[in-house]
Amino acid sequence: MKKIIIGSIALLTIGNILSQNFDVVPTKSIVIGTEALNYFLTYNNSLIYAFQDQITLLDLNTFKETKLKVKSSKAQNFNTYIVKFKILSNGDIAVINNEPYIILWNPLKNNKIELPFNIEYNRKDKNNFLISKTEIIEDLDISNTAKFVFIKNHISQLFLNFIPIEDYYEYKILSYPDLKEIISWSSKEINFDNIAFSTDDNFVILRNVTYPQELNKSYGLKIYDLSKQKEYNLLPNTTVIDFDIAQNSKLIAISTEESGTKIFDLKTLNEVFKASISGYVRFSPLENLLILEGNNTINIFDIKSKNLIETYLGSNPSLSPSQTYLAYAISKNFASLSKEINIVNRYTKTQNKINFKEEYFVEDIQFSRDENFLITMLSGKDGYKIEIFKKTSP
Repeated sequence: MKKIIIGSIALLTIGNILSQNFDVVPTKSIVIGTEALNYFLTYNNSLIYAFQDQITLLDLNTFKETKLKVKSSKAQNFNTYIVKFKILSNGDIAVINNEPYIILWNPLKNNKIELPFNIEYNRKDKNNFLISKTEIIEDLDISNTAKFVFIKNHISQLFLNFIPIEDYYEYKILSYPDLKEIISWSSKEINFDNIAFSTDDNFVILRNVTYPQELNKSYGLKIYDLSKQKEYNLLPNTTVIDFDIAQNSKLIAISTEESGTKIFDLKTLNEVFKASISGYVRFSPLENLLILEGNNTINIFDIKSKNLIETYLGSNPSLSPSQTYLAYAISKNFASLSKEINIVNRYTKTQNKINFKEEYFVEDIQFSRDENFLITMLSGKDGYKIEIFKKTSP
């Protein structure tokens, strides 16, 4: 995910909006500054975003805000900030801060559940006469159905309190809510750069797996079937750029440096699709299309026919829920500055352009569920801001 950067780069002013067959008008601007995540989520016809230690749900129709501070009672004066958040299958919003600490929040029901992790719980020290051992939980995550919790635990040992003996990580998947260990790994034996659960939580996927004791052995993906308690290695000696799991958990799309992009059936691990292009991959909202963003092109494939059906010059593509509209930034690639967002009706081929007076970085683009709103996140010297546009008839 091209996300989670706390920082700053060039904030710009929105200029005029040019329309052809439908109008897009600026409706609300939200400046959230530098201490924020560079992504947001749409939640029905609401918007969710994070700023410092606060998560906010904004109703797009009324612009009413519901806010929650994400900080454990044990944190006290510790400076907390949100590091990630996501929507779970039951409608709860899982929010994780840097203690790390997890809260499950349902703003519609006005309730919350705090998981038993906090700045005090996350550290364990053991000392004897010669050796001291410290265990610190450095990262947490919760799976999409809240069946599992992922823990990254940093373990270090010192001889006479200053001579390093061991320094490594333990990774664990625990069942929730009883927090019993299901799987564990050690960085002494295995390393990976990303972990993800399928939407139904039947599979857990590790990306770019290497083995410290077997330097010539690596896999693009290691897949654990949690229901069958089996593991599979996929794409030997291959570097995965990006992957996406379909919402129905039947397919996984994988883009690699060596062999382009492939789609596999998650249950059989049979290859069902292949394209020679590499880049960032996403299944479309209706999961019949694959969006593949290359260096300067947005390529849309029909998964069933395996045909390339549309190509656009730009970056940061976003399909509306019905797949009628495609919005994207006009730029060299996702990391380039842009002055323009293009909105295309894929069926009528009519277009609308949002022009900016200055160049900026487009961090995120999304449509609301009813497709009446287009939301963008821009980055600038003063941090991040969210611009909300409403689609109207001319």
